[in-house]
Amino acid sequence: MAPRVASNVRSRAQHGTAALLQHIQKRISDGSWPVGHRLPPERDLVEMFGIARNTLRKAMNNLTREGVITRHVGRGTFIATNVANSAISGSDSLIQRIHGASPADVMELRLILEPPFVAVAATRATSRDLQQISHCLRQSEAAKTVLEFEHWDGMLHQAILASTHNHLLTDLYEVINGVRKQPEWEALKQRSLTPARHKQYKDQHRQIVKALSMRDAQTASKKVQEHLLEVKSGMIG
Repeated sequence: MAPRVASNVRSRAQHGTAALLQHIQKRISDGSWPVGHRLPPERDLVEMFGIARNTLRKAMNNLTREGVITRHVGRGTFIATNVANSAISGSDSLIQRIHGASPADVMELRLILEPPFVAVAATRATSRDLQQISHCLRQSEAAKTVLEFEHWDGMLHQAILASTHNHLLTDLYEVINGVRKQPEWEALKQRSLTPARHKQYKDQHRQIVKALSMRDAQTASKKVQEHLLEVKSGMIG
């Protein structure tokens, strides 16, 4: 495997694994996955987070060793009893601060970060990166609920920034993306995503992806900025 292709594969695996861990952490911390709760089947998690089955199993093996989950052949995977003492429940202070940030602060940070880096993505994205971006776009357009659309919306933006192959940016954005799972953010999206705005967001996503596929850095950056300003306006005025 060529070095660049190998780097892309690792980046996607890291991206998906981080999203999976954030999802599990959020469900544990908000009480929706209590001790003894059975996790979704492997096939559902693979599809939801866009990772290979062996990557998922490695992440699950780590969580098993840390005491976060317990696995029973033929029965499934369950939240373990000693979750309070596990590594996943010990987020560092920076992650806690980002996840506790207001939607206004998050959108301000995204407006600073995303437009210039999307321009970089337009020049660096590989064909496989563009395939992943297109996959996330299709999934977001096929979403049946606001929360499903919100998930794939976040995955789309994350896939775009991952195609810069700047691992520091990818790591930072994975944490920022975790804010989308916070109750305040979810409630704002539920209230603000009207049918008209939903259609507009999908149109803007298509324009962004089209500019990326054409390697048009200036247009991609401009369209992302317009999109984020519209999202900010819709959510917080």
